[in-house]
Amino acid sequence: MTLTSIYLAVNIRFMVRQMEITTDEPESAEAAFDFVEFMARRAKLMRGRPKRVRTRARLLAAAVAELAARGYEGLTVEGICASAEMARGTFYLYYGDRSKIAVAVYRMFWTLTQKSRPRLRGRSLDERIRSTNAFYLALYARNAAFLAGQASLARERPDFAIWHDQMNHGWSLVIAANMPGNLPREEKILRARALTAMADELLSNIFTARTPSLRHWANYPDQLAACLTAIWTQVATADDNR
Repeated sequence: MTLTSIYLAVNIRFMVRQMEITTDEPESAEAAFDFVEFMARRAKLMRGRPKRVRTRARLLAAAVAELAARGYEGLTVEGICASAEMARGTFYLYYGDRSKIAVAVYRMFWTLTQKSRPRLRGRSLDERIRSTNAFYLALYARNAAFLAGQASLARERPDFAIWHDQMNHGWSLVIAANMPGNLPREEKILRARALTAMADELLSNIFTARTPSLRHWANYPDQLAACLTAIWTQVATADDNR
């Protein structure tokens, strides 16, 4: 394990402890966090901790705010430092360039998402699907501006794209393991990947890309969640009819 991965693991554990949300309710949209607000609050909670920890937290919070305001294309070291009220030289003590801090915050976002998504053990498959879709829909809605910069970063940093793919694959393994029926394991995993890719593409088009033919669905979250749930339930519960 690298120093970066150790730092990320410790950082996420601290973040999860600070979350004032519940993820065991049937409707879990309220568990979806606003990452800009969350990181700003987290930076304030660092008071009393070592200066290096406080400084890093302020830089991370500033980077999240700048990404939400300007996207990755508009992200600059100068902008991050101005938002954090720090000298440019301080930034380079922690991160080599803008892409490194961007990778750090997007990895933190998705790791936190994985930690905070609803578990709902013991509930029906339909209820788990509905709650999970409500959570992800609210997550995209509350973080649309921040998430809009992710595609540009992935093109510039293939290592981040690979990491994100690995996380999505891990989530698909969980979904496949909970699918009923007698389909082969690999086919269940393929269906899970297809479902997650479909949902991610649709929500990205509605909330981040604001595709003209789809963006109006952001105003109808209940109908959107019902549509996603119907598709997920149909594919996840359909057995092999060959």
